[in-house]
Amino acid sequence: MNQSALDGDTQLLRRAPMLAACRDGPVSRSTIAERADCSRTTAYRATTELVEHGLLEQADGGYLLTGFGTTALDRIERFRAALDGARRLRPVLDCIDAPVLRSNTHLFTDAVVMEADSEAPYAIEQRLESIIANASERIYGVSTSFGSPITLTRTVDRVESGVDFEWGLPRAVLERLENQHGDLHTRIRTHQNTTVHVVEDPVVDFSLYDDTLVLTGFDEDRGTLAAVAVTDNHDARAWAERLYRRYRRRADTLDSIAF
Repeated sequence: MNQSALDGDTQLLRRAPMLAACRDGPVSRSTIAERADCSRTTAYRATTELVEHGLLEQADGGYLLTGFGTTALDRIERFRAALDGARRLRPVLDCIDAPVLRSNTHLFTDAVVMEADSEAPYAIEQRLESIIANASERIYGVSTSFGSPITLTRTVDRVESGVDFEWGLPRAVLERLENQHGDLHTRIRTHQNTTVHVVEDPVVDFSLYDDTLVLTGFDEDRGTLAAVAVTDNHDARAWAERLYRRYRRRADTLDSIAF
């Protein structure tokens, strides 16, 4: 990477507050300084520089964004949101190495993230139990594991209370589920509000409980929960819904498959 270009990009990131201050321009330098929380000297220097680089232009005694400036500001804000989301999701990203998640971290800037903690070994399960218990309409998702017996039991309870349940699991996980918790699995499948799909090679573990999205990261060596991210963000839920439909189109329903 060219060092000069990198230095220019770094400087542009620093000037982003001045660009944002001119979003509804024309804006005076004093207003830019106030909105960007900088001195008037800094605002003077920055506006001069941004005009020279074609990001701002003068009009009616103030400054406003050019087309290039508007585009640059939009990309800077997207970059920062993606980076903020990546920082928040770090424990989950350490478990889920999937481009489809990495390219959408901007959707998770407000997610609540929990990591496995030896001093509070049941904290994640308790959080998931609470989320499952509050589901009243629909539970659906895709996973590379069937979770703990406790969360599985709570899910069965919700299914038996009438909550729609639709799940995708790899064949190997379904076989383990039958071997280890066949009675619970059978109870789920006896209900008409249940559909189980065979999904091969899912790359993201996620669950939707009504309006709550949960990303789940598993420790591959231990097969245990390592981290979860929980969010009610509408755009994050819409992303998960699209991803789920993509998996479902490629899946087979369990009733059509002979093990």
